Amino acid sequence: MIQKLHLFILLFITLSMHAQVPRGFSLGAGINQSMLDSKDLLTDPNVSYSAGIIFNFGYHESFNYESSFIVTNSALKLDYVDNQALTVHQAKYNIQNIDMGFQFNYYIIKPDEDKIYFGPLAGVYVSYNMGQLSTRDDANEQYYLPYRLTENSLTNINKINYGVSAGLVGGYNKFRLALKYNMGLSNFLDGVETDNYSETNTYTGPTLKGKLHTVSLILYYKVF
Repeated sequence: MIQKLHLFILLFITLSMHAQVPRGFSLGAGINQSMLDSKDLLTDPNVSYSAGIIFNFGYHESFNYESSFIVTNSALKLDYVDNQALTVHQAKYNIQNIDMGFQFNYYIIKPDEDKIYFGPLAGVYVSYNMGQLSTRDDANEQYYLPYRLTENSLTNINKINYGVSAGLVGGYNKFRLALKYNMGLSNFLDGVETDNYSETNTYTGPTLKGKLHTVSLILYYKVF
């Protein structure tokens, strides 16, 4: 029994010596581009920022795991017409999200001291919308296409979104750079309604649908 214990300790020490994959907490900041895949709200992508903290763990020289807590400002350009309805304009809208994710990192080029490492990543995430789609502009006379929605309608977007992630990650010593695509799977427009109601004030449709996707590029620095 004692011999087995000694062998286990020796194996653990050996693995730890050869496990060069970075472990610990890192702080990060970067940019992201948000895209709404929808025929019920016409938008264009827009660029904003992301910042947060990640924790890497695992004891293998070729892969590790990662949990993340990222604050993301998602930005979109919405198409609208005014009361004159003569031309189509665009308004910039933002929403603050908290993204919590779990992912697997596999390194084709293995990490080592003073050497660049690189590989693919894949994972899942859940996002909580802390507010509502909002703009700095005066939106009183803006009607968003194609259903001529008002800003009040946009306050009812889905608070919880989730999806899957894929991308690339690389690093050098305490620095890591991650390029990630988050594909939303939930209905971002769940709860958003047009002005179609019956005489009994019952919503008669349609059910609006849209999925929010993001591409992010974030630089991390290991703090401990």
